[in-house]
Amino acid sequence: MKIFNIFFVVWRAWLWISVMIGLIMFSPIAIIVIQSPKTYWIFHLFCKYWCRFVLIINGFWYHVKMDYSLDSNKSYIICPNHTSKFDIILLFATFPNTFVFVGKKNVSNIKFFDWFYDKTMITFKRGDVLSSFRAYRKADKLLKRKISIVIFPEGRVPDAKIRLDEFKLGAFKLAINNQVPIIPLTFVDNKRKYPENNLQLSLGLFRVLIHEPINTVGMKSANGHELKNLTFNVIHQALINYENK
Repeated sequence: MKIFNIFFVVWRAWLWISVMIGLIMFSPIAIIVIQSPKTYWIFHLFCKYWCRFVLIINGFWYHVKMDYSLDSNKSYIICPNHTSKFDIILLFATFPNTFVFVGKKNVSNIKFFDWFYDKTMITFKRGDVLSSFRAYRKADKLLKRKISIVIFPEGRVPDAKIRLDEFKLGAFKLAINNQVPIIPLTFVDNKRKYPENNLQLSLGLFRVLIHEPINTVGMKSANGHELKNLTFNVIHQALINYENK
């Protein structure tokens, strides 16, 4: 058992080392190109292909189910279920449009990764009202510039026994205020194959379901809970449907 634990520790370490190699190589250019929405796509393109490379060399591959085409000149708010830090890699590898994450500061124990994440994404201190307000304003500006936003509506990685945790309201308020569509996104296999608080990993296929956008045009602030529940139900039902597949 100890031998297997050592193997999984080394495997996890190699995954994040391979991520870090790319970030370190690209960080001088990244800090420049992210300063303007016009050049942010360069950073995103690098992340997409590097994350795909990282997945391949670590024995993972993916399949995306998406039955429509996204408008590249339109912004969206993407709401995935949250299973682990692995979600970040898989989302960069699979989602077609340019996006920025909104998330709390200090997402890992790797200082360089946290620094890079803070510089390239929209971050906030949990429990700090002013920090959250500033993050909201930054997201608002990017949406107006046709850059999509990713918000994990659960707000955290839930316990392994919880299929899908209760959603926070922030993403849905932001979508309604900007009248931009919500895209529910389901990571089918992440919780089982790459759990947050379990050393064991599984080689193989990771399925990603990019659901139809939910239109928010005409919605008012009072519709926030309705939009939240609709998004929750789409992801929750997908997880149930794929549970034994």
